Amino acid sequence: MCGIFGYMGSSNAPDIIHQGLKRLEYRGYDSWGISTIENGKIKTTKDVGHLPEKSPIESKSVSTGVGHTRWATHGGVTITNAHPHYSTDNSFVIAQNGIVENYTELKKSLENLGYVFKTQVDTEVIVKLVEHERKSSKTLRDALVKAFKQLDGRNTVIVLDSKQDQILAIRNGSPLILGTKEKDVYLASDPLAFNQYSQNIVEINNGELIEIKDNKYKIYDIYSEKYINRKPREEKQLDIEINKGDYDHYMIKEIVEQKGTILKSTNYSQKELKPLVDRLKKSKSIYTIGAGTAGYSADQIAYYLRKIANLNAISIKSYETESYLNLIDKNDTVIAVSQSGETADTLEAIEILKKQGVYISSIINMPGSTLSRLSDSFFMSNAGSEICVASTKVFTSQISFGYLLSKTVIGKYKEAKKEIYLLSTNLEDFFNNKTFKQIEKITKVLKDKEHFFILGKGQNFHIAQEGALKIKEISYKHFEGFAAGELKHGVIALIEKGTPVISIISNDSNVRDLISATQEVKARGAITIGIGDKQDENCFDYFITVADSNELKSISNVIPFQLISYYLAKELGNNIDKPRNLAKSVTVK
Repeated sequence: MCGIFGYMGSSNAPDIIHQGLKRLEYRGYDSWGISTIENGKIKTTKDVGHLPEKSPIESKSVSTGVGHTRWATHGGVTITNAHPHYSTDNSFVIAQNGIVENYTELKKSLENLGYVFKTQVDTEVIVKLVEHERKSSKTLRDALVKAFKQLDGRNTVIVLDSKQDQILAIRNGSPLILGTKEKDVYLASDPLAFNQYSQNIVEINNGELIEIKDNKYKIYDIYSEKYINRKPREEKQLDIEINKGDYDHYMIKEIVEQKGTILKSTNYSQKELKPLVDRLKKSKSIYTIGAGTAGYSADQIAYYLRKIANLNAISIKSYETESYLNLIDKNDTVIAVSQSGETADTLEAIEILKKQGVYISSIINMPGSTLSRLSDSFFMSNAGSEICVASTKVFTSQISFGYLLSKTVIGKYKEAKKEIYLLSTNLEDFFNNKTFKQIEKITKVLKDKEHFFILGKGQNFHIAQEGALKIKEISYKHFEGFAAGELKHGVIALIEKGTPVISIISNDSNVRDLISATQEVKARGAITIGIGDKQDENCFDYFITVADSNELKSISNVIPFQLISYYLAKELGNNIDKPRNLAKSVTVK
């Protein structure tokens, strides 16, 4: 989940790397480090916490370097543990994204050979392995390949070599992509790290080594040792700006952008959808797979496929796919959902299913991702860059696409497009100062509470779960979302005087059940908050009326939870865009 950046070119490397790491900081912000080659020697600057706003390196004549922003796995958050890490003779440094799963065994073996470790991180094992293999190898590149082949797990490493004035990198599992522009070469965990400079990208596959030297790049297969002649291609979807505009935080900007992004995510013609629609119609079963917020997107998409399209759709969490593997075969279709297209749990599941010959389709938001290349078909969410770690607009983009897909299966494509347009229009009116002030007022009531419950049912069951996740991610409060039917089967024992309970109320077949459940918790002293279609019932202490819609209540209803998350975190003084302990792209298991 760490961010890697490398640069060789005609501009000032420290500034370029600093800007790249700032754009990668959503991948981890426990610590950071920048290493450059100056006068034939490697100079490294690193620290714990967030990157400074301005480059901490003053040199203006350095053209080559690497950087890293860390989400801690092995070892505490200290300057010593921050990447990059030096070799014993200081001739090269290594930074890593991933986890060396056989770290303990390798470290013990190296210690038996006399190597002394100075950090707590698994990356130092890689450094020492390279040093050991260097003794019997012709080049540092050969030593790196030999060492890399001994690593278990999903790992990507980048090396800055002062002796050869070069950058080396190898990818396995954790993402890596290359960018080019004239004499400049960029290497990063995410193309958004350099998209302001270049949209010309070169995709890097697992088991490939990149050598950057003399402002040129070469790619090799580490197993066959063959050179790979892969030219850059232009990725027009990378031509996007990353800024907060007039907003205080990326999160609130991205929440408001949903009035447009749900339209962009469904900007597909019937012709473009037809191959997947035909596949779904003849599939024995359809499995939707995801993790975190994307997991709840997968849940909601499966709900639409069942409820609207009458298909046998089953949602599973990507990290719990193992028990389903013997049930899924070539007659089924898997739809994988991921914002980054690099989620480790999801990729691991898809790689196994791909080997079984299962048809894979995916819904992603990042161009050039690994998941898109593994898929038989893929669809872009087109939500634009989402910088806040807590996903908002991508979630609603994903389920909007799922809704359009489900309606298209039953020949109601045009009806779906009208419904999406209606909601988009109504969201324009929903996002106003009156709405914001109402929710801000409610969060002032909630800020001193610690335990919260969200009730949903039917189309709002998974919205209750996602709503709870969204608020806990940013507020650090205990929110639990569950089906209203579970209330009397144990959860109601947790309700006491002053406990906030939020009920998702839509004018559908489940409305009476939700009203009854709300009355039950109110009778036990709960603070009751309603979100949804306006009700005349007097059982609510507060009620947030959502943007009007017919079949897309799920999107209307999830947005207030996003706003509660934002304003509650703001009230508590939390870091909204970069919450503690989290990273946006989960590239380790």
